[in-house]
Amino acid sequence: MVELLSPAGNLEKLKVAIHYGADAIYIGLKNFSLRANATNFDEDELKEAIQYLHEREKKIYVAINVYFTPDQTTSIIEKLKLLRNLKVDGIIISDIGLIKLAKEYAPSINIHVSTQANTTNEQAVMFYRDLGVKRVILSRELSLEHIKMIKSLVPDIELEVFVHGAMCIAYSGRCLLSSYMTKSGLTSSNIHNLNDKVRSANKGDCSHSCRWEYFLIEKSRPNDHFIIDEDNNGSYILSSKDLAMIDYLDELIEAGIDSFKIEGRMKSILYISSIIRSYRNKIDHYYDKNILYDREFIEKELSVVSHREFCTGFFYDSPQNNPNVITTEVSYQREMRLGAMVEDIKEGRAVLKIFNKLSKDNKLEYISLNTTKKIYEIHFFDNIGNTLDIVNNGQYVEAIFLDENKNSIIPQKFDIIRIDTGTRW
Repeated sequence: MVELLSPAGNLEKLKVAIHYGADAIYIGLKNFSLRANATNFDEDELKEAIQYLHEREKKIYVAINVYFTPDQTTSIIEKLKLLRNLKVDGIIISDIGLIKLAKEYAPSINIHVSTQANTTNEQAVMFYRDLGVKRVILSRELSLEHIKMIKSLVPDIELEVFVHGAMCIAYSGRCLLSSYMTKSGLTSSNIHNLNDKVRSANKGDCSHSCRWEYFLIEKSRPNDHFIIDEDNNGSYILSSKDLAMIDYLDELIEAGIDSFKIEGRMKSILYISSIIRSYRNKIDHYYDKNILYDREFIEKELSVVSHREFCTGFFYDSPQNNPNVITTEVSYQREMRLGAMVEDIKEGRAVLKIFNKLSKDNKLEYISLNTTKKIYEIHFFDNIGNTLDIVNNGQYVEAIFLDENKNSIIPQKFDIIRIDTGTRW
């Protein structure tokens, strides 16, 4: 069965991803990951993550996908030794020099070549295979036909592709725009404020300059901003569409792809729970048609979290899905907010971790792996049993819930309560 690979920016998100159906998790360490602003994992957290996943027969891949400089070599070697000793399942690498170091200092760990390495042909895949690489995460610029050709010519290596999430305007994600804009003292909030920290996308600290709002200024009229492509939200002339391949997973599986990767180590628990369970459902339905797949429901589920206009990336030569056509749907609207997560079960009650203010008057949904239920009645309690009408972000409270038939909803750890903003009821 094809692998469903989820991001996890921290330990809590990792556990949520597993609860909602991920087969494997990819994470970053505190250094040497291309998501420097994610919480990422220190050594103790990494140990706990590995134990948690391996007890459940799940896998963990660690990204060390920066392009390093000579002053970082010693630190990288130490990280490789740590990962070897902790027995992670794979290391995601971009730099060919790091492949050399990994083979020398962590030879027992599988090497996965990152999409940042820009692998676009069968000769490069053969080269990596001959180096002892286990998996290649293919360049996102490849079409499905190209992927089929590579798999047929190099069947003895695993292939991974991104199937969902934000897309970067740069070629295989290698972008200098963030470094340039922040070095020039520009920020998305105020372009006149100096920013003394240069934020490099290739060092894991992208400022997402391509998604800022831009205006055209004529030299003689510096105070006048001319919108380049006008809509209600301004102009986003560099912003790409988001990738969503859920309708095409059958074709990707039949092309021989081994792992479907979800983008988003910076994304929220709400994103992980919604997207992972949607793709889990679609994959399971492919292998077992007795498993119900409701396309209309899944479409709504993918819209739970904020996103830009969806497309099929470079997989198909389709003008209407071309990611090079800049999206005009830029508002990042969302239909749901994360209300709470079941942290524990205590004498039949859910112990909730509250993420956003909740009251009995909210329209709420209860989310588990395979079910979505409207909550028609909810009761909150403090730790000594007093009832509460309102709970706030950061609180831990006990709760019981009733569905529309006045039946109790049986909670499980990591189930989610979502706040409906008014568009789904």
